[in-house]
Amino acid sequence: MPTPLLTADDLGSLLIFEKLCDDWVREVHRFNSQRKKRMNFVIFRSCENKKITSLEELKELLEDTSFLETAELKSAFSHDIVSNKVGANKIARKAAKAWMAESSGRKVGSEPKVVKATIKEVPLLKEASPVKEAVPVEEAAPVEVASPVEEAAPVVEVAPVVEASPLEEENKVEESFTIIEATSVEDLP
Repeated sequence: MPTPLLTADDLGSLLIFEKLCDDWVREVHRFNSQRKKRMNFVIFRSCENKKITSLEELKELLEDTSFLETAELKSAFSHDIVSNKVGANKIARKAAKAWMAESSGRKVGSEPKVVKATIKEVPLLKEASPVKEAVPVEEAAPVEVASPVEEAAPVVEVAPVVEASPLEEENKVEESFTIIEATSVEDLP
C-alpha cells in the first residue's frame, strides 16, 4: 500500500485546505506546541507529494501562474477559522481526504450509486366488480344539551387545629471516665 500524502499528524494540525489547480493544493497548519500555538505555517503540496513552503517557489515551478494572482487565499486569521478551529479542521480534513483519494486514482465516495430497476407486468383481472351507488345516510336525533351541574355546599371547619407543645428535655446523663496512668512498656522488668 502506498504511503498517504498527508499523515495523521498533518491532518490533525490542518486548518485550511484549498485546491489551487489539478496538481497543487495549499495547506495551512497550526503549530501544536504551547510556545507557538497562535502561529501557523503554509505548505504547498503536489499530487506527487512534493512540498514547497513559499508562493515564489510555486510560481517558479508552474508554467501558468495567472490563476494565483486572481485567487483569494484564505488566511488562518480570518474570523470563521479563528472562532471555530475544530470545525475548520474537520472541514479541511474532509477536503484533504477527498483530494488524496482523487489524486491516488480511487473513486471518491460522493457519486451516487445507480441501481437498475426492473419492471414487472401484472396481469389484469378479467372481471371487475361493478361500482355500487352510494346510499344516503340518515341523520340521528339531535343530542340534547345537559343541564348545568349544581355546586356542593362549602366546607366548614369544625375545630381549629392546636399546635402541639414542645417536648421538655429530660435530664442529660453525663458519662465520666477515669484515666489511670499506665506504665510504659520500657519500664516493665
